[in-house]
Amino acid sequence: MSVMRQANICDLTQIVALNINSNDNAWAEQHFQAALNNNQIEVIEYQGKIIAFAIWQTVLDEAELHLILTDKAHRRQGYGEKLIQSFVTNNPHIKRIVLEVRKSNTAAINLYEKQGFRAISERKDYYMFPIENALIMEKIC
Repeated sequence: MSVMRQANICDLTQIVALNINSNDNAWAEQHFQAALNNNQIEVIEYQGKIIAFAIWQTVLDEAELHLILTDKAHRRQGYGEKLIQSFVTNNPHIKRIVLEVRKSNTAAINLYEKQGFRAISERKDYYMFPIENALIMEKIC
């Protein structure tokens, strides 16, 4: 059975490793350290191993989803949905959530649309390696 919880400093090594192994545009370790310091990471743990996480930033009644990632071996099993639903449920004061997603990432776009997000605009050449536009999506809560 999987367990969802707030990340702590002991999780940093696993989070960074998951990011390197499952993210084509991996973040630097110091970004995760800063997010941990601000209690912005929620993880899903399965059999003692972190298999998914989400990083959120909130300002008053708005939030931004910075990164959501599931281990390649555990994708399409609902973990992304659980992370988004948990954030919404546990933060009833949030009125709006925004995120950026690669325009070609149809799996992520489908996940976000299923969770009530909609595309509101596009950022030209936002992503690197390869250069690609981002869709800006929002969810009104």
